[in-house]
Amino acid sequence: MKLGRFELKRVLGEGAQASVWLGFDARLEREVAVKLMHADSAADPATVNQWLQEARSVSRLTHPNIVPVFEADLHQQQPYLVFEYVPGPTLSQHLKAHGAMPVRDALTTMLGVLDALHAAHSAGVVHRDLKPSNILIDATGRARVMDFGIAARLDDPDHRDQIVARPATCRPRRRAAARRPR
Repeated sequence: MKLGRFELKRVLGEGAQASVWLGFDARLEREVAVKLMHADSAADPATVNQWLQEARSVSRLTHPNIVPVFEADLHQQQPYLVFEYVPGPTLSQHLKAHGAMPVRDALTTMLGVLDALHAAHSAGVVHRDLKPSNILIDATGRARVMDFGIAARLDDPDHRDQIVARPATCRPRRRAAARRPR
């Protein structure tokens, strides 16, 4: 399958708003990740405009722990984003396959994620969907934050007071039942 100059090889992941494909950029002769907006979302011009604007904000971020955006555009009414392809599992997949990380590795991973978020916040960008499935672990073991898909600019008055969260990440923790004295 082709999208402009990109050959789409296989689906890497699927979300509510888009699918991510392993692609090949024939012009630059490199593998890339191509995120395609689903048709139902692409039918709404306001959604497409917001998606592309968020990609522009994220494309300005340069940090070793952030997966960079190379391109954001439309091809025959198909909105798409092009990212660096980072081979490796998500943190969620890594934990499922290997169990809990040794403390040193967990700290190194989280310090990388926090450093990436600090860089984004310093540039005025808030991720708003950070979770283990949005953190890749590259071949060197470095955490790479990806999918700023619902990111917001801190200086954008339309998003300043907007709260965005997923129900699974907002559940209150269960507390142990209080023991009654006997």
